[in-house]
Amino acid sequence: MDRMDPTAPEPAENVAAPLFGEPFDSGLALVEHHQATPDLAAAGAVCAELLTLAESMEDTADVRFLRAHLLSDIGVLRLMAADPAAAAEPIERALGLLRGIRSVPMGPLGRRRWLEVLVKTLLGRADLLRGSGRLDEALASLDEAAALLTEFEDPEGRRTAELGLNRVHLLIERGAWGSAEELASALLTTTPATVVPTVPRLLTGLGLICASTGRFASAEDYFARAEEGYRAMADTGERQQLTAHRAYAAMRRGDLDLAERLYAEASEVFERQRQFGDLAVCEQARGFLAGLRGDPARAAGLMDSSLARFERLGAVIATADTRLLSAQQAYARGDITGMRRLSQQAREVYEAQGVYERCAQVDLMLAAALEDTMDRVDHGDRLMEATGTALSLALPAALALEAARYDFVTAHARSQWLELADDAMRLVFRLAVRRQDQGLLFELVEHRCAGASLALDRTPSEASRTAPAGEWSGKGAEGVFPASGMKTHGPGGGPTLMGGGGAAEAAASVGLRVAPPPKVRMSPESGRTALQEYIKAAEFRYHRRIVSEEEVSLWTPTT
Repeated sequence: MDRMDPTAPEPAENVAAPLFGEPFDSGLALVEHHQATPDLAAAGAVCAELLTLAESMEDTADVRFLRAHLLSDIGVLRLMAADPAAAAEPIERALGLLRGIRSVPMGPLGRRRWLEVLVKTLLGRADLLRGSGRLDEALASLDEAAALLTEFEDPEGRRTAELGLNRVHLLIERGAWGSAEELASALLTTTPATVVPTVPRLLTGLGLICASTGRFASAEDYFARAEEGYRAMADTGERQQLTAHRAYAAMRRGDLDLAERLYAEASEVFERQRQFGDLAVCEQARGFLAGLRGDPARAAGLMDSSLARFERLGAVIATADTRLLSAQQAYARGDITGMRRLSQQAREVYEAQGVYERCAQVDLMLAAALEDTMDRVDHGDRLMEATGTALSLALPAALALEAARYDFVTAHARSQWLELADDAMRLVFRLAVRRQDQGLLFELVEHRCAGASLALDRTPSEASRTAPAGEWSGKGAEGVFPASGMKTHGPGGGPTLMGGGGAAEAAASVGLRVAPPPKVRMSPESGRTALQEYIKAAEFRYHRRIVSEEEVSLWTPTT
């Protein structure tokens, strides 16, 4: 490859190395300028013009690399413009060309450039697959890119951070909030602030994680730091995305007026710039807000528009999310058949893509709908049967959501997540009270205590002060609803209790992970453990560990 001749001198420090000669080098610089503006249509037009020129040139290894570079850029630009259907073909063509010249002799500079374009293209492919809900294939693409990193000299960790950021996005898509936060925080600690745009994007991701798990002050802090980074880069497009992210945080904390204003502002920008995927996200949220405001016609119109856009884009998980929200609104209108159809369609997608937290949310929604129906309609002799059905849905799902807190490293994050999961468990306690099932109530209490002392004086948390919109709300079940003990369990030697809030926070500051609670054996004779059938169902349905292998006894041993 002539331009990658190993005998060619390395460029002087701070001097841009020529890539392909003119007009390609100046054209690629113009593409970067348009991308930051952002004017994705103009950037794509320049790439297309350069590709036409490259395809008219003699077919050599250098020219194939040039074509792959341009095709990769075109694919990534189409992804940024939320046109995954159009992005797939150039990305796959680019990968084919790059793999086809793998064995061509290259100098050190040429090899480095080939690796850079190949990694960028694999990351683009992973983004494409993630957006279409093919999460396992997206992970395989990231693994292929990771295998190439060993060939890079990466003193700043730039490429490692970029790959890690993509893994964070994949974990967020799966709803693995604790793992996503841990990875993003580790990357942020080890990556210099000069590595842009990865560092501001990591900050944005952490802001979204905190907003999704009830830590709104932390979310705004991350967003503000990310905005500083984008402003320093003069990246207007990413700053516009932050408007939508802040709207999401406002909606989660219950500030509906601010959320509506910010979503409307973001929608106007995204529509003008033809960023239809981002526009669909805003329409979905605005439809949800319209439902909360008691405007079913506007809610349905926005939801239908969002659903149609996501379907055209092939964004299957986002489509399922819209169907789930539409199911809630259908129930509010009294359309039980529509609610069941839409929720089942959403759950099938979540199940197929391994997004088990959302499967649990669907099951909880169905259980809450059953409870509401029992409140409004006399079930007669079938009341106990209906209550049992609701419990079989609600209790495994609540256990799974509650257990998700063990993914988080810090006590604060676990506490905030537990506030979000507590409403689900309140539903379970109400159903157990309705069924007058004293044995189940006893086992619920024992499971939540799990051999540890309860934290009786928990400080009111951020999430409890500002309950997020759209969550299940308690109905006076506090009398039978104990707070879950914030505790850790040591290996082999029984539970290791934190001796107060100061000790817990000290442990959290060094990243002490909390294990799931032990099984609670209810009696020496029966061998039964608390909630054993519900725990088994939860672990099977949602692929999450609910209890550890350790076992504690309900009774005090006499010997």
